[in-house]
Parts: sequence; C-alpha cells; structure tokens
Amino acid sequence: MLRFRKKDAAGQPWVSITWAILALALFLFWQFLTVHYNRGGNWTALFLTGSQTAIPPDLAPETYQFRGRGFDGEMYRYVAHDLFMRRGYLKYVDGPAQRYHRILIPALAYLLVAGHQPWIDGSYIAVVALFALLGAYWLSRWAVLSGHHPAWALAFLLAPATLISMDRLTIDIALAAFTVALAFYWRTSAWPSVFVVLMLACLARETGALLVGGCCLAELFNRRLIRAVTWGASALPALAWYLFIRRALPEKTHFGVPTWVAGHAQAGIFRDLRQPPHYPLPPLLEMIARWGDVLSLLAILAAAVLAILFLRANPRSPLAMAAVLFTALVFLLTIPSYWNDVNGYARVFSPLLILVALGSLARESGVPWWAGLIPALLVDLRLSMEFAAPAGGIVRGLLR
Repeated sequence: MLRFRKKDAAGQPWVSITWAILALALFLFWQFLTVHYNRGGNWTALFLTGSQTAIPPDLAPETYQFRGRGFDGEMYRYVAHDLFMRRGYLKYVDGPAQRYHRILIPALAYLLVAGHQPWIDGSYIAVVALFALLGAYWLSRWAVLSGHHPAWALAFLLAPATLISMDRLTIDIALAAFTVALAFYWRTSAWPSVFVVLMLACLARETGALLVGGCCLAELFNRRLIRAVTWGASALPALAWYLFIRRALPEKTHFGVPTWVAGHAQAGIFRDLRQPPHYPLPPLLEMIARWGDVLSLLAILAAAVLAILFLRANPRSPLAMAAVLFTALVFLLTIPSYWNDVNGYARVFSPLLILVALGSLARESGVPWWAGLIPALLVDLRLSMEFAAPAGGIVRGLLR
C-alpha cells in the first residue's frame, strides 16, 4: 500500500503542490505574526533597515528602522526600487556592484508591478514568498522520486537561507530553491529546465556559478563535451549582466571576487572557531551563543566532509561535484564579515547543506540517510537563538 501511494504521488504533482502551499502558509504566517506583534504592522520591518544607514528620502517616512546597523535586505530593496539606476538610490547602497550582481529577486519585484514604486515593497515580499513555494514544491517532487513522502516539502523551511530570508528578506532563498530544482530536473532528465535553473541561479547570486561548475565537471567526467559546453553557456546571461554593471557603475564601486580571499590570512572559518565573537548579553546567554557559533561552524566543516564522501561514492553526480566546489569555497572565503555572523555564512553555504542532505536522503553518498541532515539542523539550532526575541514578542502578544 505504501509503495502504491508513493507511485501515485509521483504521478500527481498536485499532491506536492498541496504540501508546498502548506509550507508557504507557514512561511507567511510567521511573517504576519512577527510584523503584527513586534513591528506595529509595518511590513517594511522585514527589510531590517538600520538607523545608522541613510535611507532614500521618498522611502524614509514609511520605513521601519532598527537601532544600529541593518542587514542586506534593505540594500536589495533599494536595488528593486532603482533597477535602472536612475532614481539616485545608488549612493544609499553599500557595495553597489555586488548588490546589483544579485539582480534576480530585485528585478522580479520591479517587473511584477511594472516598476510602480508604491507597490515594489509588497512585490518584493511576494517574490521571496514565491521562492519558498517553489523550493518546497521542487523538494517534494524530488522526495517522491527518491522514495520519500511528499511532505518533505516542509523541510525546505528548515534550509538556513529560507529561515533568514523569511525573517530578513534576503535574496538567498532563490539560490536555495534552485539547488533543489537542479536535483529534481536532473533526476527527471528535464534538460531545458536544467538550463533555465542554472541560468537563473547565476543571476540570483554569483555562487550559482558553482552549480554550473558542478554540472560541467560531471559532463566532462562522463566525456559529454557538448553538454558541458551547454551548461557552461547558462552562465552567459549573468556574465553579460556583470559586464553591463561594470560599465554602468562608477569605477570606484567595482567589486571583484579577490576581495573575498585576499588580505585576510588569519581570517576564515578556523579563526572564528578559535575565537567566536562576543555578544552584549548576560554571561550565561553569551556563553550559549558563543558555543552555538562554534557548533554551527563545525557543522559547516562536517558538511564539507560529507560533500567529499558524496563525491567519492558518486563521482559522476553533478550534485556531488557542486557540493565539493562549495566545500572549496568554505576554505577560500576568508572575509571576516561572512564568518562572524551565522546570518552571513549560513546563507552562503545553504546550497552545500542542501546538497549533502539530498545526497544522503537519496542514499547516494555512502552515509546513513539521516547523516546529511545533521549539519543543516545544527546551523538551524544556532539560528533559533536569533528567533528567540521575536518569538517571545509573538507569545506575549498572543497572551494579552
């Protein structure tokens, strides 16, 4: 009976759609609760705009501000409002080239409402929610094909990039969703869909190129040169966009990958393992937070080990190849701002966490099916501390 249900679900995508809609409902329910009970009903609070950064004058009156520094979501919001760099928002964006490289979500938010400024914030929130829906759907479809229940759609909510995007409207949820989509479409040999997914992944974030690299290396390993070139070509739209940005922006704002890896010889994941950051908290809570950081960073290293085991067990898999490329990035990425905040590295390496989880769930990595889930869950454990304060506000609001 169980086998019949799995096969039946595999032939009826509406089952996965149902579970994906439930995941979306949970995603939006959290956002509604935290905005309603913690932010006075102002949905711009989800962009996490800081009081220490300047805000475009026409957005300032409606923007909810937090004390101190904000987070990346506020910058991508400005990109969405000034997609063609004609409204003067550029001077409010830190690292303009880097922000504009990751154009997919801001562009979709702008285009969805045809650039109508009053609606762009709502459109941005809707686009982020759309990727929560798509990621859950693709994960459910992949799970059914791998012999699991379609309810695995809900697990997409536990991807660190999903949790952070839910709370801070960052753009990384798109690449997390495309990582799952690649696994699903590759398994079903839907090659046009694979090409589109890879193309959009590169426009979502530059690390999407590692998914392209994984596919190219797998094809080269299998001596399929034409297909390797095809997957490589999926990165051309992103490359063209990068060249356009380079010409459109002032030279002093140009951004290059070497800034990630140069000039930080003593930085990187191992430095923060030895010296986790301090927090302005009572001693016991600070100790818990710092040990949580250590555990979370060790989880990233564990994922790197699992990626190598995945490749060893399945050397022809593009997912294993991509996971190892992300593993290389773990050791190349030395800029301190990525490693001293779980909201930084957890987003960057969510594709790695997803890939090793999928490899173990599909029993393709030579480890127990549950082993690949542990790194993501440990990172989530540290992220749960970030949600403690807003969750407390929601509980107090409900009990009034």
